[in-house]
Amino acid sequence: MNNTSRREFLLASATAGAALSGLRLWARPFVPIGVAGVAAPSTGAVVVIYLRGGADWLNMVVPWKDPVYQQSRPTLGLNLEHGLVPLDSHFALHPALSPLKKLWDSKQFAPVLCTGSPHGTRSHFDAQDFMERGAPGLRNITSGWLNRYLQASPAKETSDFRALAMQELLPRSLRGDFPALAVPTKMDRRKGRKTLDTFERFYGGGDGDGGMMGTDNDENVVRSGQMTISTLRSFQDIVAAAKSGDTVKYPDSKFGSRMKTLAIVIKAQCGLEVGALDYTGWDHHINQGGTDGKQNLMLADYAASMSAFCADLGPLLDSTTIVTMTEFGRTVKENGNNGTDHGRASGMFLIGGGVNGGRIHGDWLGLTPGVLADGRDLPVTTDFRDVMAACLRSSFNFKLPKDFFPGYKPGKVKLF
Repeated sequence: MNNTSRREFLLASATAGAALSGLRLWARPFVPIGVAGVAAPSTGAVVVIYLRGGADWLNMVVPWKDPVYQQSRPTLGLNLEHGLVPLDSHFALHPALSPLKKLWDSKQFAPVLCTGSPHGTRSHFDAQDFMERGAPGLRNITSGWLNRYLQASPAKETSDFRALAMQELLPRSLRGDFPALAVPTKMDRRKGRKTLDTFERFYGGGDGDGGMMGTDNDENVVRSGQMTISTLRSFQDIVAAAKSGDTVKYPDSKFGSRMKTLAIVIKAQCGLEVGALDYTGWDHHINQGGTDGKQNLMLADYAASMSAFCADLGPLLDSTTIVTMTEFGRTVKENGNNGTDHGRASGMFLIGGGVNGGRIHGDWLGLTPGVLADGRDLPVTTDFRDVMAACLRSSFNFKLPKDFFPGYKPGKVKLF
């Protein structure tokens, strides 16, 4: 491989190489289900959205009548004058989340309060790692909870689109022995096709020198690369075929675009069971604001994208469960920079078919100092693994193997 071609390959790798990570596609034949007229397995789907940075749930589902809340947040605190959307006599949605109210009214939306981990870390990296692997404090666990589900429940007809992450790298929850596909940004567009053309030359699938071949290990790498390219081309075909049928308006944002593409794949009925995507930037120490800061803008994007996604799925929403989570919550008291600092409990949103919606879930103990964790944070009253287990049971009728969550047996929570 000469220097010029090597540079070209490395540039392409920066865009699309992440999709190859963790894949062992040569272990089975590629079947482009839903593309070439092959019937897709009939199954539900779980879509996991991760708000990275520790989203402030206390200003998302607001205990607006609680005097401690108002006293603790003299500038961030919200009330009806700010446009809060009441859900019941105690809690209301942040005004930017108002598009979710219709899902609440149709009983397809259920907030779960005070969820979190028994581990007390306030480190983003550790908290995300423990949560996505479903193993708080256990650094020897390297597989993600979603990947373990895929390993433990092989489908009779396996689709290469069974697990899909709409982003450059697989989230930790999808990393492990089961092959999952990461779809880099804009891979469905013309630039993405050119990138795959470049990869194909170096994997011996086009007119290039095919110089990657050598040892037996090299041959396996080449076959894996060729299969991944084939899968991504089929993904591009699915998206291209749906472009002319766009009817739902999504926000013009990266998150909105990724949700739109994920909806296309689900509607194509190509065997998707697990979809995942990250929404970064929720670490609001500064300028979080109430209705005029960073959180307000991000919540508006999130809610509009979710509303469009649910409308886009139509009747398929009945067989889809969408779970939104974050690594931890924020302090009850605001800081001096119009923001909040790392806390303990946060919350989760459940949307979709089978959800016991139109009601608040989770044990709420209030905000008096005596019930707060370390005297400053919402206490964890629902282990996040209980919610994860409930999603898998409801969506797939999945019976969790022993020690699926290492060292923990999930409790039964009535979320579905």
